[in-house]
Amino acid sequence: MSATAQADDKKNAAREQGRVLLVTDDPARADCREALERAGLAVVGVAGSAAAMVELHRSRPHLVVASSELRRITAGELARSLAQSADAMPLVFVGEAESGVERRRAAIATGAFDYFRLPAEIELLLARAAQLVALRQAMERLRAEADRDYLTGLANRRRFRNALGQEVERWRRYRVPCALLLADIDFLKKINDAFGHSAGDTVIRHVAAVLTEHSRDNDTAARLGGEEFALLLAGADAPSALAAAERLRRDVCAQPLEGIGSVSVSLGVAACPAHATRERDLYAACDAALYRAKREGRNRAAEADAQT
Repeated sequence: MSATAQADDKKNAAREQGRVLLVTDDPARADCREALERAGLAVVGVAGSAAAMVELHRSRPHLVVASSELRRITAGELARSLAQSADAMPLVFVGEAESGVERRRAAIATGAFDYFRLPAEIELLLARAAQLVALRQAMERLRAEADRDYLTGLANRRRFRNALGQEVERWRRYRVPCALLLADIDFLKKINDAFGHSAGDTVIRHVAAVLTEHSRDNDTAARLGGEEFALLLAGADAPSALAAAERLRRDVCAQPLEGIGSVSVSLGVAACPAHATRERDLYAACDAALYRAKREGRNRAAEADAQT
């Protein structure tokens, strides 16, 4: 197996692995982390109560396991915040107190799925965690099928718009930056006219594949229609987004297509908050940068104008 194929297998395996965020103010809770990892789950972060919501939006886990004895936020406040979020993240509580019927009922009443006493009920916690992660992953797959572009497998316009709104909202609430790349295939009509629409589809799938290679688990790669694509970068600022756009542009050009030759893309780059702090304004700024890149000769990336 080639190194590229091995890297792809590892990337796919990582995406399939269940992700758990552990929220605790007690450093001694490492035993819980080790047990979750031995069970095949990836602990994507251990956050104190003060940073729990920021870490949640950064790591996008499938499940949150939280101590019932948080200091900066109550267990009930955390449960309500998760239940009211757009992702409706599943949550289970753990602690040292007895897990009687009343305590478990109280946990469920706050919006959590369960409560487990540790270390005595660690095996029950692992079983519940596996169940909730599997359910979450199944829901994500169903949602992805409904929001997927038929030709490329990327997110469609509807899913992209939802993701863009969520990322900008994260900036407003938690000051987590994000960036947007808009990419347009250069001269796709000429390719269709010269080689046929099947060749055009090949070019579209090629660009989509490169876009997928450059996207992380918490990014959103989308086909917006025709020859236009988007890559929403979570937690990225303007300089890192511009660097990502240049890498994407180079990689599209670097792989000539059989019977067609090399193709190129033009890109616009905009970041929140550097260029805009509202969803519509961010998209408009990025779109204007894209058209400037095309006017200036194509096969290049252009950064949006700074906010005035």
